[in-house]
Amino acid sequence: MNLKKWLRKKQRQIKLDRLAKQGKACQPRKWVFIVGCYNSGTTLLHNIVASHPAVASLPREGQYCTDQLLVPSEVGLTRIWAFQPERFIPSTGNEPDAEKIKRQWCGLMSNPALPVFLEKSIPNAARITWLNKHFPNAHFIALVRNGYAVAEGIHRKAGQSVEVAAKQWRESNRIMLEQLEQVERKLLLRYEDMTAQPAETLEKVMTFLELDGAKLVLDQKWAIHGTTSNIRNMNARSLARLSEEEKAFIRQEAGELLEAFHYSPES
Repeated sequence: MNLKKWLRKKQRQIKLDRLAKQGKACQPRKWVFIVGCYNSGTTLLHNIVASHPAVASLPREGQYCTDQLLVPSEVGLTRIWAFQPERFIPSTGNEPDAEKIKRQWCGLMSNPALPVFLEKSIPNAARITWLNKHFPNAHFIALVRNGYAVAEGIHRKAGQSVEVAAKQWRESNRIMLEQLEQVERKLLLRYEDMTAQPAETLEKVMTFLELDGAKLVLDQKWAIHGTTSNIRNMNARSLARLSEEEKAFIRQEAGELLEAFHYSPES
């Protein structure tokens, strides 16, 4: 680790320590958590919802805005947290400090006076029931995307094999769906519907959150991971990068769930 990076990390920890001890654990009317596998459109959805004037958001994923949540990349699990889910599913003796998280997140929210707090961290798919228990009036918006396209994205961005990437998609969604069954306030969306019919899909989100959908501005370009674009389906570009052999490997690893969501390697 170079000196500049070390100093940034040290400054971040000093700030988090201060917030954990002295920060105020504010009480929004609603905590909203966006969950889903990597490369599933969660950042796009987060940024759209965060643009609503009643919604406060963090400057980056919530896992980086606290010292209480394990970050996959820091323990050798870059984009593959579901290979060791026991490290991310809170259990007795392995629970984050929820009050410290609230103080740290509240201290970093864009506007702590707003009624809705929005957070997105990919491994929170494993913490849904825990978050529901510790964050009052928690609402969960889950996003699922074609596993072939997701596996290609994880393979390309993290250097994981497509087989490993497909298993991450399968296992993270399996855990997410199992946990969603145990909470009351949830909304499951498909990336393909969100990009094909953004107005209709986002209206569902606004209704779910009891917010005025007219205050969202969808007809604009969104900056996501270095790419600026209108809301559009990027699956075709990802699928075109896969060889027939890679598609077969993905189907072998995740075929049952792919079929359950009616996902094809062609669209």
